[in-house]
Amino acid sequence: MNANLKLLFLKGQGESFEFSPDKAVTIGRATDSVVHLNDAHVSRRHATLNCIEGKWTLVDNGSRHGTMINGTVLPAQEPCVMAHGDQVGIAPYVLRVDLGGETMTLIHVSSEDSAVDVKLVEQHELENLVGRRLKVLLDVAAKMQEAPDEKSLATTAASALLQGTGFGRAMVLRGQEGSACQVLAMELRNKNQDPDARISRTLLHAAAAGKPVRLEDAAEMNMSESIMGEGVTAALCIPIFLGVNIEGFLYLDSTSELKPGADDAAFAQALAQFVGMGLGEIRRRDLAVRQKQIQNEIASAHDVQLRLMPTDEGSIGPWRWKLHCEPGRVVAGDIIGAGEGEDGFWFFLGDVAGKGMGAGMLMASIQAFLAAELERGRSVLEAMNATNSYVRRHSSESEFATLMAMRLSSDGRRMRMVDAGHAMGAIVRAGAPATILECRGGPPIGVLDESYSFSEFELQPSDRILIFSDGVCEQRNADGDELGLQRVLDCVAHSRDEHDDVARVMNLLRTHAAGAPFTDDVSVASLRFALSEG
Repeated sequence: MNANLKLLFLKGQGESFEFSPDKAVTIGRATDSVVHLNDAHVSRRHATLNCIEGKWTLVDNGSRHGTMINGTVLPAQEPCVMAHGDQVGIAPYVLRVDLGGETMTLIHVSSEDSAVDVKLVEQHELENLVGRRLKVLLDVAAKMQEAPDEKSLATTAASALLQGTGFGRAMVLRGQEGSACQVLAMELRNKNQDPDARISRTLLHAAAAGKPVRLEDAAEMNMSESIMGEGVTAALCIPIFLGVNIEGFLYLDSTSELKPGADDAAFAQALAQFVGMGLGEIRRRDLAVRQKQIQNEIASAHDVQLRLMPTDEGSIGPWRWKLHCEPGRVVAGDIIGAGEGEDGFWFFLGDVAGKGMGAGMLMASIQAFLAAELERGRSVLEAMNATNSYVRRHSSESEFATLMAMRLSSDGRRMRMVDAGHAMGAIVRAGAPATILECRGGPPIGVLDESYSFSEFELQPSDRILIFSDGVCEQRNADGDELGLQRVLDCVAHSRDEHDDVARVMNLLRTHAAGAPFTDDVSVASLRFALSEG
């Protein structure tokens, strides 16, 4: 299966993009964004696309003005699975998602009809509905409420257009760039009529301004420059709105033997409103199903993750800990473990790279394997080397994890630590600034076949070990700025104990996020040697 994604601009200027599934795609006003949208309404780090388990997902990163899929606003930080043909709205831009899905039925657009007489449909005509057409509208409204998808909705609308008007051909179109439009549905009154006959570019452009328009035969028309050369004597085009955006058009035309009625425009205008409402309902239902599916997957993975973690607070021997974990909005996996071996208390914390169920499974396997190695008395260095070899044997090149693991002596004076590319820990010491744990180790678990090294630290009785996941430092605010490591260190400078350490970091993080959900798993732990408690 080709998991490449293409983005095409339907509104706003820009070239099309194509992305492979191996890396995240950032969208925003920042100049380093993969999809750079240079408009003041676009946030610097507006949204992100990720391919998770072969499915492309879109996440709004807490942007100021929001992100829409098919006219429905996405909740901040909640991933939504993308589907072929989705329209992503990041005002003032609209981008179409191409996942190589169903081939579109296209109809060709005429060259510019420079001599065609295009007229606005007057309001008094739009208000002239008769009883027969009203009945058709009521019947079709009921059917549209039950339409399972856009194709069914469009087919119902096209059939109703022929029932309620005197035109010979009725189409429901989705606008496309270039010289063709996507045909969602087409109905012909005369089966001998050419279904591939061109439609008027001039009429489409006029209707794209947001008003119903008609094209009528006139003696001065230049047949070589218009669709009149194909025998079309009248045509009508009605925009279909979803909210304030034009999602497509109802297009009707006739040849000389058919005479449209004077109130056909009123009927088509009313039908277009029903189609717009039906489209909105279908897209809301579809989006809700997609979001529910991924939320169920996330909940299952997080349930496994939480059952593997130690309790929020606890003690083993003289060591006490306070831990706070909050799952992110996309399946990932922070790795946390605590226990006691022959040579003292052990603790580890890390983060699996990537997202999706695969990352969650890797998290669970690393956590179980490393804990088993430490529980049977292996040193922290031996356990980390064994875990790296295990992951190298059982994972792909793109699967790895950053991890810090430590052994803390039973007298509280020494700590041995191995840092596998994590580097997010500090010593919190009374009366002094918190200092980063600069520790030896090696690359992330699962990256290279090599042995790790360790660092040994001398601890003072009042020292606390603060360790956290990258979801803390990498959380962005509404302007796209990361929290960063230094602010975390500064916030615990005058902290009282392990409980205060964790509370200060979480308060800082929530203030920085300004109420937006966290973009990644967040885990913060503080460890203390309880000398007075024996």
